[in-house]
Amino acid sequence: MYGNLDYALKKSGYDSRFRTGHYDGKGRVGEWILFQNQVNRDRMGAAVFTTGPYIEMVISPGTPMTPTVEDGVVTWRVPLGEGAVPHVALEDCGYYVRWLFDHPERANGMDLEVAIEHIAYANLAAAFEKVTGHPAQYIDTDLDTYWRKGALSRRADKPAGYNADPNDKSTMSLRDNFTGFWNVWKYGIVKRDYAFLDEIHPNRIRAAEQWLRREDQLGRELGKGSLWERVQPENWGPDSPILKVTADGRRGKL
Repeated sequence: MYGNLDYALKKSGYDSRFRTGHYDGKGRVGEWILFQNQVNRDRMGAAVFTTGPYIEMVISPGTPMTPTVEDGVVTWRVPLGEGAVPHVALEDCGYYVRWLFDHPERANGMDLEVAIEHIAYANLAAAFEKVTGHPAQYIDTDLDTYWRKGALSRRADKPAGYNADPNDKSTMSLRDNFTGFWNVWKYGIVKRDYAFLDEIHPNRIRAAEQWLRREDQLGRELGKGSLWERVQPENWGPDSPILKVTADGRRGKL
């Protein structure tokens, strides 16, 4: 079983606007594994589990889509246009992986591509407002502004990999890497078969509002506070980051 991301560059027809280093790197390995499986499937089964941006990233610090609170309004300023992000709920990932192991006759050679839904951020903001009762908004932001003022702006020209050599010509900057990342979602390069996901996981999370309601309730039960409280920057603590690279303190070394 290999945890994978979409080979976005290939899915775009090798259009360099969509080159996203951490996605393409994972996707190439996933493709290689499935190619080996074509001739070795009788000796060793293999499956690829393709995810995407966690929906938890939309309420967490240190992500490409970390929100701000502007005059009491939760705000996502990202270069998404009218596109949509196929966000994944971490809660569902365990079920999908277990399904792959429990159904080897179907899973052998499969690339299981998952998501909640393709989430437009105007809909995300509307769902956040509906769930919390507090105002929220999505503001489409051009790439130049995003890289001057956005969530990753302070590190825009640093290497995308924390241990990458900036003098290596193959090293991508965060600006280059995440420009491709946002273009992938803006222009709808990645698809998902939601009917198939409904078949194998009937109780999966299907909408941003559904996830937000569950997360708001869970946060209150665990003593983390409501979603509204959790997106306030002053309430972000050491357990707030969802991405391991941020939780490990790598952010400062980028």
